[in-house]
Amino acid sequence: MVGQGQRLSARLLVQRVPQEVADGRRRRIRKTARDKGVTPSAAALALAEWTILMTNIPPEKLSLAEALVLAKVRWQIELLFKLWKSHGQIDQWRTSKPARILCEVYAKLLSMVVQHWALVVGCWEFPDRSLVKAAQVVRDHAPELASARARVERLTEVLETMQQVLARTARMNTRKKHPNTYQLLLTLTTEPAQA
Repeated sequence: MVGQGQRLSARLLVQRVPQEVADGRRRRIRKTARDKGVTPSAAALALAEWTILMTNIPPEKLSLAEALVLAKVRWQIELLFKLWKSHGQIDQWRTSKPARILCEVYAKLLSMVVQHWALVVGCWEFPDRSLVKAAQVVRDHAPELASARARVERLTEVLETMQQVLARTARMNTRKKHPNTYQLLLTLTTEPAQA
């Protein structure tokens, strides 16, 4: 049971990671501690050997393997927000006036929604899509999109060109040693679940 006020039954999912992963985690823990001027705790260094998840989903509905893949999917969502921040620069502005800052943030968020829509239309059908590569394609075509917005025929032409470029270039390379999240998801959907 977890929770201070309302108690909720949960289960702890634990998997030991390969030694090289644990060593990499320890390096990051030590670097972060060094940057903050503190010493990492022995417990933090020991826990680097494990991936630990907590869930209230029963084991018959979610296996350990599925939970580990879903944790990676959650990370992909975090990366999407990071992409919006870096490509859309939604955390930066060129003015100090609050009203203008708000307008700029709204405009950038709107452009990220348009960009994401173009990504979904252009390459969502491909499980190996790379949103980072796709975002670059959309950015490269942004001036054409902006100039074509007044004429439906031209806008359609630009969008079709973008879709073709996205289908050709916005793909991830497959990896054998450290599979991409899409590879893990495909494995989950094609193999029977293991507890």
